[in-house]
Amino acid sequence: MRGHQKALLLGGVALLLAGCGSPGPVANNQSVARPSTPQTEECTLQLQPRTAGRNDRSAATDESPPKAGAYLYAVKGTQAIPGQALRVKNLPRRSELVVTPARKIKGGSCFRMQTRVSPDLAITRTYVIHGEDIYLVSLVTAAFGESQEIRPSPPVLSATNSGSKWSGQFGGPTYGAYTFSGLGKRTFRVGHARVRAVGISSSVRYRGALNGSQVATAWIALQKKLIVAERLRSRQEFGATTLKVRSSSHLVSLNSKPRTNHG
Repeated sequence: MRGHQKALLLGGVALLLAGCGSPGPVANNQSVARPSTPQTEECTLQLQPRTAGRNDRSAATDESPPKAGAYLYAVKGTQAIPGQALRVKNLPRRSELVVTPARKIKGGSCFRMQTRVSPDLAITRTYVIHGEDIYLVSLVTAAFGESQEIRPSPPVLSATNSGSKWSGQFGGPTYGAYTFSGLGKRTFRVGHARVRAVGISSSVRYRGALNGSQVATAWIALQKKLIVAERLRSRQEFGATTLKVRSSSHLVSLNSKPRTNHG
């Protein structure tokens, strides 16, 4: 493959979902549905020029998406609602990353990744691979029995081969700005395997219909195209409620449990 691994990254922000093909509606029992393969109309790109760093290809991408399946992560962290001390609690010690099969579209492919922190807390990202760039076209957070979405316009450039640093802005009912930086390579042990990974740090702030921020550092396996380890801090408002999450996680196994409901 060319250069470094794609940064399939940028977590938890979200508006009330409407229309068909929603990534993860919240059922009456507040359990978040697993994601389905995106529909073609959900994968539309409207691109604009971007600001990028030096052209050293340290964050180059590969055109193929990660293998579909469910991957297990070990987690340490807390979720808290400021002003409500009794609502501070530890996150579950295990989370699941669900990758959908990709849909072929003109000029690339489109797929979803859902981080299932708990049965009623999940983050679903819809990505489009266009050439050697990867764009985040939808970001949904489901919590407290609600499902909120941000559809950034233009889409967020989540990975590129044009530099080690890049940044951009997006508009819409919720608007904001983001930055990404490459951190080089290091080796991790996942189970009995040694895995070479590339690091990416990211920061995003947004306001408008939704308000929040996130800072994250992730290490992505060069071969498997999965996050091997990640640290993040996020803050998001759900109406009158503010959710704060701090966590660190690492991949338990490179093997996935194949998904049977491809959507």
